[in-house]
Amino acid sequence: MKQAEPDFFVLEYVTITKDPRTDLVVAIGGTEKAVDILQRTGGFLSAVGPRGDYHRLPHGLPVEQQRLKATTASHALLTAGHNVHLDPALNALATPDGEHEAALRYLAHLAERVATP
Repeated sequence: MKQAEPDFFVLEYVTITKDPRTDLVVAIGGTEKAVDILQRTGGFLSAVGPRGDYHRLPHGLPVEQQRLKATTASHALLTAGHNVHLDPALNALATPDGEHEAALRYLAHLAERVATP
């Protein structure tokens, strides 16, 4: 007896990466709940693309802010049970320099804001 292939929820995965052509940090995939988390914790904006909706950070953010917002959003998504791939270049917690402590403080601050009704 042949087993059926399992159902995968590929569209529920969220990928956060930097588009090399535009230098925009974009998030692709996810559910409506994931979109809400991206907007509330990371400041992502919804946009309509040629292949469907996506989410992006505002134009002109400094690289440090892009990394902090992407890292914050990815951790909030993971905490809520979503599957996330964060581009390692955007992971503020994976840097060996002094940004690590600043990123932790920023994440703690955002976690407090999200927890407050």
